[in-house]
Amino acid sequence: MLRIPALAAIAKVLLSVAFAAGPNVIVVITDDQGYGDLYAHGSTKVKTPALDKFRAESTSLDRFYASPTCAPTRAALMTGLHEFRCGISHTIMGRSLLRPGIPTLPEMFHAAGYRTGIIGKWHLGDAYPCRPEDRGFDDVFVHGGGGIGQTPDYWGNGYFDPMIRRRSGWEKTSGYCTEVFFNEAIRWVDERVAAKQPFFLHLATNAPHSPYIPPQRDSKLKGPEAFHAMISDIDAQFARLMEALEKSGAAEETIVVFMTDNGSAVAASNAGMKGKKGSPDEGGVRVPCFVRWPGKIAAGKVVRDVTAHLDLLPTLTSLCNVARPPDWKGDGVDLAPGLQGKADFPKNRLLFTQAGRWPGDEAAGRFRGQDFSVRDDRWCLVGLELYDLLADPGQKTNLFVEHQAEAQRLLAGYGRWWDEVLPAVREPVRYIVGAEAAPVVHLTAHDWWPSKEADEVRGAESVFNHGQIRTLLKAAQVAGTRNPLPSTSGHWKLQVAREGNYEIVFSLVPPEASPEDRRALGRLRPGVAHVRAGQEEAKMAVQDGATSLKVPLDLDAGPIDLEVWFDGQLLNDRILGAFFVSLERKSDRKAPKLDLKPRPVK
Repeated sequence: MLRIPALAAIAKVLLSVAFAAGPNVIVVITDDQGYGDLYAHGSTKVKTPALDKFRAESTSLDRFYASPTCAPTRAALMTGLHEFRCGISHTIMGRSLLRPGIPTLPEMFHAAGYRTGIIGKWHLGDAYPCRPEDRGFDDVFVHGGGGIGQTPDYWGNGYFDPMIRRRSGWEKTSGYCTEVFFNEAIRWVDERVAAKQPFFLHLATNAPHSPYIPPQRDSKLKGPEAFHAMISDIDAQFARLMEALEKSGAAEETIVVFMTDNGSAVAASNAGMKGKKGSPDEGGVRVPCFVRWPGKIAAGKVVRDVTAHLDLLPTLTSLCNVARPPDWKGDGVDLAPGLQGKADFPKNRLLFTQAGRWPGDEAAGRFRGQDFSVRDDRWCLVGLELYDLLADPGQKTNLFVEHQAEAQRLLAGYGRWWDEVLPAVREPVRYIVGAEAAPVVHLTAHDWWPSKEADEVRGAESVFNHGQIRTLLKAAQVAGTRNPLPSTSGHWKLQVAREGNYEIVFSLVPPEASPEDRRALGRLRPGVAHVRAGQEEAKMAVQDGATSLKVPLDLDAGPIDLEVWFDGQLLNDRILGAFFVSLERKSDRKAPKLDLKPRPVK
């Protein structure tokens, strides 16, 4: 006889299957490819026959807006919230981590019985609890950081035969990176279809993001030409994915979305728009978005209403009959009725764009009114410039003086929005150490907040990729007056889940670095290593030639700021931070906790 818990478990499974009766979903998002980087949108630099064909089979959201850079867009897509509400205002410096506790799109699909997978780029945190496997993805196949070769990625990784991380660890692949990701996507989709398992797939290419390294057949191309060759390759790989989906028999019951994450990084063919990646102008944030569901969503339809990345969560969950949390309140709008021809698309909404790339940990409030734009159906306010986008999509004529009432209306809306999001922007997102779900946490300089240990220090912006670290460490090996390097360091914002004794291991190159790189780049001179975690500090002598150090330290539960650095590696008392650090809880505290509470005098 079945016990009650077993009956409840079966009922839960059956309920999940019932919830998963909707279509499959594939979201394909490319990196730094703008609205104008498609032949169908007027590009004279690249031909994109597969994407043009897909556009003709889809409803095209022609005034679809993303954020000015990549991590912010991905946060909005995953949560249906403006990225500033998620703790994300940058792509590095500890400000690209998705805040724990915010419900995500893959979590909702997973709860509804879907198999969820991410392939390619995540860029919302590389340590617990911000990894994709912590945020709702069952299957993970990703590079580290914001691109192949960035600091959290596998050391020395490249675009050919890259190491890619599954949940279980790093795996060697074969081929050009874009092909590797699409091969994995085709295999994964075929497996889900064969198992008759509904699925949600997020396929995010690192191409055509810099460095501009095209496939081998185009290896002689450089700069913009290489950028466009990378887009041509994406187009060819996308054609393979669509062909495989048709062959699987699942095309009719699969929603496919194609979009990009921000305006073009090159903007050689920009559809007449002003601005490029990083700008709040049209060219920085207007991107292609095509939605295809054969027989359910109109083919060849072009929608001129304002839509955005943060609309995808409510839209896809609605189209798939996937429940959102009962108390969910997002910034996005459900576009499903409009896409299905059951209602008009939303009108008279305001969209807010803020380029949050202010330096270091400067007070966010100081950047109110800088690098922002506000849009509605007709108007776009960029700073103190007002444009009528219906009559002037290229933003050539500033109408701020002629239409002050409209400008003031948009400014007032921006002011209210800024006041709403500012508290969330001010609150840092912290990686968690000491949790049973992640016994070892690996940190890199990609996520450094500015140093607390020295003035005039370079931080994460100077060491967010392997090339920068190699250049710095090669220069650091040159002694004497030829070594004018500035201090380079930073700290991590952490949350200690459990009080105890922690082993902190740190170095200038990661453990997987080759012996040659450890000798040539990671070798330390005699000096002193420092570890400061909150109010705790440890020091140890550095022996000549050491490449990795280990320090035990008692840590209290709660928030701490951790900085690990070396003296003696640079001239004139300059400090050099440890670029790679891991923490693991080993035991209870080794030393008794001091009771510093004041006691009454007898």
